[in-house]
Amino acid sequence: MEEHLAIVKQCVIAYQALVEAFASGDPATQPLLDSVFNLETRAKDRRRDISAKIAEGAFFGGVREDILNLIHTNDNIADKAKDAARLLAITSQGDTNSLRLLSSQHMAGFQKNLLAAVEALESLIRALQGDKHEILAKVAVVEDFEEAADSEKDFLLRELLGSPSSLDPVLVIELRDFIFASDDIADNAENASDVVLVLVAKGYG
Repeated sequence: MEEHLAIVKQCVIAYQALVEAFASGDPATQPLLDSVFNLETRAKDRRRDISAKIAEGAFFGGVREDILNLIHTNDNIADKAKDAARLLAITSQGDTNSLRLLSSQHMAGFQKNLLAAVEALESLIRALQGDKHEILAKVAVVEDFEEAADSEKDFLLRELLGSPSSLDPVLVIELRDFIFASDDIADNAENASDVVLVLVAKGYG
């Protein structure tokens, strides 16, 4: 599971490199987009392998379905990074308003908290065999980063939707959808931490 989540995190990092490239106006974004897609595929393949072994084996007893749900939710993080990358790739590259939003302070804070939520989840997964109080504390950390990302998302949406009416409506929709898809990265990290709470309640860990 740690190996799978490491690939998922690499996918998020690759997606963020793509955001930085678009923000700087770099035209050579295709290799970065390909990297996101390839890492998402690797994560999905790894998730399928792990899920098959758990489903076919006698692992985890009464929490098997919860473990499978945790792995699937972790994988959703990579899915959302891919979705966000795809949405970003179809926006009007080089558009002044896009560059302003992507290079803004709130976008930087948003991206920082998205990755921090995934890293906090990674730390939580490593702690699953540890003390329950430590696990619960790490769950709270994931939630804190998700809330911080959500706050930055709200600033970004206000900045986007508060732009002059002359802004291309299609571009507004594309960037709005990109922000929501990106926010799902942190949302799924929090969802995964919720699954961990269920596992702890059932006596796992």
